[in-house]
Amino acid sequence: MNPMKTSPLLFSLLFLSAASVVQAAEVRIIDAQKAQQCLLVKEESCSSSTEEKCTEKLRKEALEVRADSILILDSSESRFRKPTLAGGIKTVNKVSLEAELYDCLQQEKPVAANQAKARKAEKKSIKERLEILQNLRDDELITEKEYSQKKAEILQDL
Repeated sequence: MNPMKTSPLLFSLLFLSAASVVQAAEVRIIDAQKAQQCLLVKEESCSSSTEEKCTEKLRKEALEVRADSILILDSSESRFRKPTLAGGIKTVNKVSLEAELYDCLQQEKPVAANQAKARKAEKKSIKERLEILQNLRDDELITEKEYSQKKAEILQDL
């Protein structure tokens, strides 16, 4: 093969792997209190020879499912002896992690959107809001029951 043709391919592969390492570093470990403010994406478990390897697997899985945070629920470590093919005995370490993957950034966006909607609704007068509601009912876009419920909510703002 021509080395000039393989070097751009090699460069692309190196760049992509470096980018995935940078993205994996952006996935953070959070505590249970922070997790309550986030959106649960997936529950995941991992077993590996070290906690670092297992955590890295969880970070990669989090990126695949578009999660940005990991809550470690349970961690256990075990050691056992295993015979080798050469006739000796080998000690094997096994680390298991139970985790939940969360999307904390997406959870913050809807809160901001709801606050913006609330501010926009406050800017309209009660009379304007009732007129809009009545037009929706007249155009049969909402039921009489929905009209009554929303009208009562608007009038509570007086």
